Amino acid sequence: MSTPSSALSLLAASTTRGLAGNNRRLILTRWLAGVVVLLATAFTVHGLRLPLPEAPLYLVGCFILAYNAVLAWLTRRAYTPDDVAYGQRIQRLVLWQVGLDWLSMWVFMHLTGGIASPGITFFFIHVVMVTVLLPGQSPYIYAGIAVLGVVLIALLEGAGILPRYSPLPGVTCELCANPMYAVAQVLFLAVGLFATAYITASIIQRLRLRERQISALLQTAEDVNATLELGDTLERLAINAALALSVSGASIRLLDSSGETLQMAASYGLSRVYLEKGPVALSASQVDREALSGQAVIVHDPQRDPRVQYPAEMAAEGIQSVLAVPILGRRRPLGVLRVYSRDANRFDQEDADFITAIAQQGAIAIENALAHDALQRADHERAQFVRTVTHELRAPVTGAQSLVSLLSRNIVGELTPEQRDIVDRLEKRFDLLLALIGDLLAFAASKAVDLKQPLVPVSLTTTLQQVVERLAPQAQHKGLDFSLNLPPEPLTVQATEEGLARIFDNLIGNAVKYTPEGGKVLVSAWREGPSVHVSVADTGIGIPAEDIEKLGQEFFRAANAREANITGTGLGMTIVKQLLGTFGGLLSVQSMVGQGTTFTVTLPLAAEGA
Repeated sequence: MSTPSSALSLLAASTTRGLAGNNRRLILTRWLAGVVVLLATAFTVHGLRLPLPEAPLYLVGCFILAYNAVLAWLTRRAYTPDDVAYGQRIQRLVLWQVGLDWLSMWVFMHLTGGIASPGITFFFIHVVMVTVLLPGQSPYIYAGIAVLGVVLIALLEGAGILPRYSPLPGVTCELCANPMYAVAQVLFLAVGLFATAYITASIIQRLRLRERQISALLQTAEDVNATLELGDTLERLAINAALALSVSGASIRLLDSSGETLQMAASYGLSRVYLEKGPVALSASQVDREALSGQAVIVHDPQRDPRVQYPAEMAAEGIQSVLAVPILGRRRPLGVLRVYSRDANRFDQEDADFITAIAQQGAIAIENALAHDALQRADHERAQFVRTVTHELRAPVTGAQSLVSLLSRNIVGELTPEQRDIVDRLEKRFDLLLALIGDLLAFAASKAVDLKQPLVPVSLTTTLQQVVERLAPQAQHKGLDFSLNLPPEPLTVQATEEGLARIFDNLIGNAVKYTPEGGKVLVSAWREGPSVHVSVADTGIGIPAEDIEKLGQEFFRAANAREANITGTGLGMTIVKQLLGTFGGLLSVQSMVGQGTTFTVTLPLAAEGA
């Protein structure tokens, strides 16, 4: 089941992966920057013959490459499977990178002309990179630090503490010493850096929001379709809606059978007091009436909006904004999805469109879950009906069989040959009818949840021995080579005694029943890792290839079994497959018509000490 912690973990993992990827790209870019500084210094000094301080610039380039090598090494060592810890380490490395880059650029700017340096444009490139890497106010803080560093260099150069360099023709030291020129350069730099940070942050914020929304839609689609349980589906939907918009809470209310009241079905981030505030009646909640009509409703001030049914309770909960969207099924409205924020004027039309898309995905999953619940109820009711009817039939059929038995044993008088033939056929019909009743009762028990027994450790060894012993007289009567091959160690599986016995009563009983006289039936069991395998191999009539896939269908019998006039109900394999599913087992079949069949059952061994 999806939980807030798991959804937050996915969000943290995605954020960490993005930050780590950007960190690696920044390191790769810095390798290029260091090499460019070295090559550009050589070209401008020796090619263009500009009066630059060659040795200090080479040192700057080498310094960039050196600390970049250390940062690359630290990045490799920073990895940890914990996404939160890994993200924190990468963020610290990013801060170190920005600080060292700022220092390198200040020195580079000073060596290439101070406030008149063409290298001052590199600050703009770096502000863009910082905005991409670091969230919130960090880009503005670093832009301010960059400006302060430039001002400090200008003051130190003006005071004569640092020498002035004039690398470009027409840019004299006297010009750089002009206070008006220096102030203008600093102002233009400050405005440009802050504007760059703001524009880039706006674009990045929208891109990140869109990325988060797409991720949320994909996660919602995955979560709500991962289960057919209605409660789980609704809870996952509420969690994803709240986390996708980074708001305080969300709720889902579904229409009741009357269509006049919305019942709380799932919530996230809301207190119990708020959830128990009272029923939401459509007659009193205009917000929900408008939402159920098919439109998203944004409430910017719940305490003053007359459409809200419980304004005081929302104020006590700290809710300052509400967004309500409909959950529309294929034929009718199903309910309302609400998201809540503690910030005023939090939601806009873009949020409404996004939450509506989530609600549309949820509506399909909700209808599937409701249909699944209805099918389960119908299946349960059918099983209960079959159980009741067959249970009522058992008593009169058993009574009639007893009366026929009296006739068969000549207790009420001698029978003529014709009467004997009729009584024998009646006995066979009653035997088949009682077998069908027994199978129907077992089938109903496997379908009805309230009739299923808890799983306990059961000795498979003992069960196989008892079943083989029970069927041995029938096998001897047909002259079969009937044997059981068991390993020396005991085998225990997690099952029910009655269910495990019924599985092998059916499989071994069928092997005996469908094997002609003089044939062979071998039951073998062996352990393989955490599982145990049981094979039931016979030399019987076999199963046609086209019928093997149909085994397990209710009342299905293979064509050659019907032609051989061998009695059966067609429910035995259905019960076997259902019981194996309950026990976590598997069934495989290998068969060839006229040569025999091998059924192999695989069951997980019970945990030691269970």
